[in-house]
Amino acid sequence: MQKTRWYKFCGLVTVLVTFLVSGSVAQELSPKEIIQRNIDASGGREKLSQVQNFSFITGNTKAVASASGDLKLITGKEPVITEVILVKGGRVRKNSFQKVTDVDEPQKTIHLTLGKLYAGLFSLLKFEGELKSEGVKSYGPERLYHLTLAKPGAVRVDFYLRTDDFRLKRLVFQGSTAEGERLEINYDFPPFEDIEELTIPPSWFVSQVGTRGNLLEISAVKKNIPLPEGFFETLEVNMGKVEVSAGHLRGNVLDTSSSRFSLTITTNFTSKDIETAGLRTGDQLSFVAGGEEHELVFYSSARELPSRDELARGARLMTILPWGGETYVIQFFGGDWSQMAAKLSPLAPVEIKKK
Repeated sequence: MQKTRWYKFCGLVTVLVTFLVSGSVAQELSPKEIIQRNIDASGGREKLSQVQNFSFITGNTKAVASASGDLKLITGKEPVITEVILVKGGRVRKNSFQKVTDVDEPQKTIHLTLGKLYAGLFSLLKFEGELKSEGVKSYGPERLYHLTLAKPGAVRVDFYLRTDDFRLKRLVFQGSTAEGERLEINYDFPPFEDIEELTIPPSWFVSQVGTRGNLLEISAVKKNIPLPEGFFETLEVNMGKVEVSAGHLRGNVLDTSSSRFSLTITTNFTSKDIETAGLRTGDQLSFVAGGEEHELVFYSSARELPSRDELARGARLMTILPWGGETYVIQFFGGDWSQMAAKLSPLAPVEIKKK
């Protein structure tokens, strides 16, 4: 009995010593050594240098990164493009629904950082000489190397690498919104995999403190694809064309979503177009699309919509969605609208006339 206890004690001591020693060794590594091992784990400098550009898709967004750190994010369902974000030369610009703006903090730092991360194929190659060590941090049973920007800006950026394979485990952004509220966004990466001869994460989980997170799975991974001249210079979107006159709009379908009981048609009509056409809540409209004509009621905002019971009885309306919608939608309730949805491909023509 005493002998068994002795062996258990010795085993516990061995585990403890190993844990302390490994932690000590990890803390002795300089940022340069950690980054070098991270690059080696990614295939080495020579292999990384052979990739001149790299692209993948998450959800409805295609990311294209160049070896120099340029990044272009293209959002939409082909051939529709509703938003383009361009990261180039330390500047971040966005064309969202034909409105071009400069992206400010904290999103600016997030896009600049992701541009460099993608350019290095999720390695820290593009961050050499920019990081300092914060030691080794424990997250439950897992211990991670902690690196942060040596010259922090408006947003703090922290990198956490696994101590066994030196691959990125977590990326954290901390700062403040334009309204002064605290912001913390976490990117958590699973073990990397070999995809299209590249060792990259197959997905990552993005979460913001105080909100629900999203799992982003990548697809259509490609490298060294032919790019048109000036690809990282242009911000054009493709939303069709809008013609507006008093009480009359001509435009295009951007997207459709149907179920057994409803159909939502997203158009390219903006608030400015609605104002020019002079539409007001309660206006009776004629909607023409897909070879069909239907009567609608216009509502300038979702707050003015009829009750759910009335909608369920078969309402047909035009309004703007309350959760981040940039353009107006047509909604049909109470019925199977799948046949009509099948007629409305992206950029199909639509027409609205005030009765």
